[in-house]
Amino acid sequence: MELVSLKQLFQRLNGGRLLGLDVGSRNIGVAVSDPQCRIASPHRWHDGWISFIFYHLECWVILLLLLLLQVQEFSITGFVIGYPLELTGFQGKQGAQVKLFVRELQLSKRFPTISYVYWDERLTSMAVMNVIGSMDISGRRRKSIMDKMSALCILQGCLDSLARLEKGTNGS
Repeated sequence: MELVSLKQLFQRLNGGRLLGLDVGSRNIGVAVSDPQCRIASPHRWHDGWISFIFYHLECWVILLLLLLLQVQEFSITGFVIGYPLELTGFQGKQGAQVKLFVRELQLSKRFPTISYVYWDERLTSMAVMNVIGSMDISGRRRKSIMDKMSALCILQGCLDSLARLEKGTNGS
């Protein structure tokens, strides 16, 4: 896995898709791009019922396997990883946890061809909460939806920036 700039990610797409990850303290929300990398969609894991997984030490192997399956199934060429900066712009406790998660992915050596970018997700959870706050959803289901939608917002923000980058490259 290699950390790249947005421009480098754009250059390395080669017809592949992107996977958006919202790494939380207990859950990981996941979104996947369409083949043209224009639209992000919340993604369900293989069991069809949950869109997040717990990543404790005993589940790490399962997490790696699930990510590998997603990479293969969707021809993923890059990860867009939500990076929660503090409002001041500095890394907080959650940002350090995200970097540790990425470091563990790198140490696994399971994703040698995957490029990744960090995406500023400072206000993502608040925006998602505002959208689903009025819905009659509670507990675990609400958290699952928030994780998926946060991953979707992270990935869609990146896809929109890639589209602007592509427009500038084509001279349009």
